[in-house]
Amino acid sequence: MKNEAYKRKVPSGVINTPAYRIQSRVMVLKGGSDALHLMGNIGREEDDLINVIAEDDSYYIGTFCEGFGFFDVHFLKENVRPMNKEEVEKLNRTYHTISGRVLGKNHYDYDGYWIGNQ
Repeated sequence: MKNEAYKRKVPSGVINTPAYRIQSRVMVLKGGSDALHLMGNIGREEDDLINVIAEDDSYYIGTFCEGFGFFDVHFLKENVRPMNKEEVEKLNRTYHTISGRVLGKNHYDYDGYWIGNQ
């Protein structure tokens, strides 16, 4: 068995530049925008929350907050915006559940950074 370093695959159409990890932050992908993944464009028709964990010169890299769990999705920076006050308050009122079991409620500040569980 060969021991090879993992080489990060980048979706076609995305420049292979180094991505820099940043503090995880929830932002909004504007509706109708591209979300590039190895499986293709998985963008949504309406505004949707994304969790950003890295960035390079042109793209934020992360996941959708809800969905099938695709990792390393590339979002053009110009198609992403910070959450507004109403979106943060709505997010802070939601509970996280799995199979009907309540796991908790996360709390975010107005910049989209996670504060903690409540």
